[in-house]
Amino acid sequence: MPVLYFFGLSSLWMLQFLLFRTRHTSTPVKTAPISRLGMLFQVFGYWAIFFPARTTWTEPIPAWRIYAATAFGLLGIWLASTGVRHLGKQWRMKAALNADHELVTSGPYQIIRHPIYASMFAMMIMSVLLLGRLPWWPIAIALFLIGIEIRIHAEDGLLRERFGSRFEDWKSKVPAYLPLLR
Repeated sequence: MPVLYFFGLSSLWMLQFLLFRTRHTSTPVKTAPISRLGMLFQVFGYWAIFFPARTTWTEPIPAWRIYAATAFGLLGIWLASTGVRHLGKQWRMKAALNADHELVTSGPYQIIRHPIYASMFAMMIMSVLLLGRLPWWPIAIALFLIGIEIRIHAEDGLLRERFGSRFEDWKSKVPAYLPLLR
């Protein structure tokens, strides 16, 4: 049943944020409110998967889709776990900078600048494989990617403003959220 795989992998993914996040005690000194628009697009992307899938929650799907979805789900879980742990107290739902914000370039941030967004995208692909239906899944991915792009541009703008050439140098070497694509 695809629903069991979906809820199992999604629950493990969400658990990473509960287990490894550090509680915030400081108020951000700068935020990018536009990042909320990105979140809204991401929610619409998930709606385009879930609402049409109501009739397929219990239908059997080919084994290859379960294997591929599990691989994407595990990748998403790993990226979320390592991303949140390396960000520590800097991790927030919305784009913001703390007074003592640091440019994190270690761990998964050596490979991609936004591993948590990469983990979100991996979980979206997992959802498409387990629950997606045509013509809705391409719409879902497009909406989701628009949301990720808005959020990345918001965060990159904050980091550019704070770290200047150090950020630009890192950005020129490390792709945003899809390895090998700049």
